[in-house]
Amino acid sequence: MNRHERNFVCVLIVAALLPFLSWVLSALGVPCRSLLDDEGLRWLYSHASDSLRGFLVTFALCCVIMQGVINRSGMLPLSRTFRDPRFYRLALVYAVVLIGFLLAAVLTPNSPLLSITGGVTDSPLLRGLPFLGWFSFIVFCLCYGYPRCKRWTRMLTYGLRRNPLALPFAVAVSFCWQCIKYMIG
Repeated sequence: MNRHERNFVCVLIVAALLPFLSWVLSALGVPCRSLLDDEGLRWLYSHASDSLRGFLVTFALCCVIMQGVINRSGMLPLSRTFRDPRFYRLALVYAVVLIGFLLAAVLTPNSPLLSITGGVTDSPLLRGLPFLGWFSFIVFCLCYGYPRCKRWTRMLTYGLRRNPLALPFAVAVSFCWQCIKYMIG
């Protein structure tokens, strides 16, 4: 068993023991909520899927896909990529499209991407900007690497195939975090 598998097994053991630990701690008088009483079991069953859509799982998925696309698209080594004129043409097109979209989203009156007050602060645009940046970078790498690797699905799934435990590990850690927040909250 390699280091990644051991870490994954340890997190699974912690996730399995957390309900019992919460029950023992609450029985000992430590101020925490038990996951094995009525309210805790209801919370556990109604929020079990929250760990699948948590920030950590989304971040892990983004990183794994990005790693695979960068590796398979031919972007590495960067010294060769920066000498490629096709890279600069594609980067210019993507920069113009992305900046044009952002300006249109911000400067258009009554834009649905602005906040209720009409500003950029606390707007859907600002909350979605990390995903938009990630997505546009993935599409950029896919377009750059298309002549080298004809199958986009191979580029998109390369990171998942190289790191098969990344997402289950992130789900297990996210589940443990959700349980700990419930216990102390």
